Amino acid sequence: PPFDTHAFIRALSEKGGFAEGQSKGIMGIAEELLRGRRRWAEERTISRGDLENQAYLFRAALSELRSEAASRSRADSASIRTTLVALRREVDTLAQKLKEDMDTLKHEIQMEMNTRKNESRLETKVAEVAMEEVNHKSTITIGELRTEIEAAKWNNTRRGVGVIAFFVVFIIASVELIPRPKPALPAA
Repeated sequence: PPFDTHAFIRALSEKGGFAEGQSKGIMGIAEELLRGRRRWAEERTISRGDLENQAYLFRAALSELRSEAASRSRADSASIRTTLVALRREVDTLAQKLKEDMDTLKHEIQMEMNTRKNESRLETKVAEVAMEEVNHKSTITIGELRTEIEAAKWNNTRRGVGVIAFFVVFIIASVELIPRPKPALPAA
């Protein structure tokens, strides 16, 4: 609303106790202050058209930002998907290599176990052959010892029989060679 100078002067004169000249002077100062403030406010404020223009520019910038953010989001999503596909491929490759390495390792372990089994069987066979050889030598040695024992028995038996035969012959010869007393004739 416009500034009512007449009402202002009357209020100062009646209620403020100022003379009419003083009231006009105060009103002039107040009016000048109001004009200065109005100029200051007008310099710092924008018109409705400018405000609408600024709002339009703001909405346009906001829309551009949204579209740029959506575009970046799509680009980032595509980049992430590409990276994810590459990582999946790499994981699949590593999984395949790991499986191949595990199969190779399993095969090598199986071969090593088979080799060790064969070596163990060979060692067992060698030990069995050595035991057979020792058993065979023992059997031969025992057979030879039995033969020697039997030969010694025969020799001892022959010597015993020879000694007994010698004593029998000696006793018989002694009995035959010793003169016997002639029997006395009966006295008739």
